[in-house]
Amino acid sequence: MCATTNKPRLAARLMTGVAVAVTALTLSSCGSSSPPGASSATSAAIAASSSSAQPADGCQLVTAKELSQAVGVQYTAIQDGGGGSFCNVTGAQVTDSFYFIVDKEGAPPNTWDAQVAIIKRDDGSETTDSGIGDRAVQGAVKEFAAEAKGYIVLVTNADTNNPPTARTFARTKKIAQLLISKL
Repeated sequence: MCATTNKPRLAARLMTGVAVAVTALTLSSCGSSSPPGASSATSAAIAASSSSAQPADGCQLVTAKELSQAVGVQYTAIQDGGGGSFCNVTGAQVTDSFYFIVDKEGAPPNTWDAQVAIIKRDDGSETTDSGIGDRAVQGAVKEFAAEAKGYIVLVTNADTNNPPTARTFARTKKIAQLLISKL
């Protein structure tokens, strides 16, 4: 069973991806004024530079086995919930399932201030947390975000259904640290 998807957050990310794809298609249909033979070299150079600038695919950063080892809970699968940044994690027990998002920081909603506002709205409050990434906040109930290496990592529901760790976000923090270490 997949963790519950945050539809407004996913929709905003998908719309951003659609806008980028449309812009890329529009630009690729424009004519080129480069001399014959130069276009293939130019295309190769552009492809090489853009592939190194591609944001990390959050769902490929870690395996279910690595998550299980880091947290001490059995996870069985990580499914891409959309665009490689929204990832559903399935636990052996349904109450252990959660999701995480790894997004390159940039325009809203992928800014630190926007992320903190979303956590405050969803969880009712936010508390600054130290020792994970460049900065981190945890909500009152289920959400935790950390900013590191130009990315925002959000982990949701990893502790919600586990009373011993629900208030401390112990699982969540281990997951965030693991994800950040893979960026």
